Amino acid sequence: MPGLTWPPHDTDRNRLLCRGQVVVYALVAVYFGLMALQSGALVPWAITTVALAATFVAVAALLLMRAGRRATTTHEPAREPGSEPTRDQRPAAPGR
Repeated sequence: MPGLTWPPHDTDRNRLLCRGQVVVYALVAVYFGLMALQSGALVPWAITTVALAATFVAVAALLLMRAGRRATTTHEPAREPGSEPTRDQRPAAPGR
């Protein structure tokens, strides 16, 4: 059984699951938040608090995956026109 990693590995599947979690947890938080406002009971407030915390954790996972993806992407600097190496600066072909 694989262990847990944080932040999650940046895969298409993990991004899809995190996005789904954000939507589900936010909907649960809104539903139970409205129920808590209407009834004033303690249990809906507790469920709302836990659902909001889970939403923030899923959002943090998405942000960390995005930051990791941007950090590993290599950006080559744009070359200016005329900055191509001259014939004298190019490495010699093998065998010559």
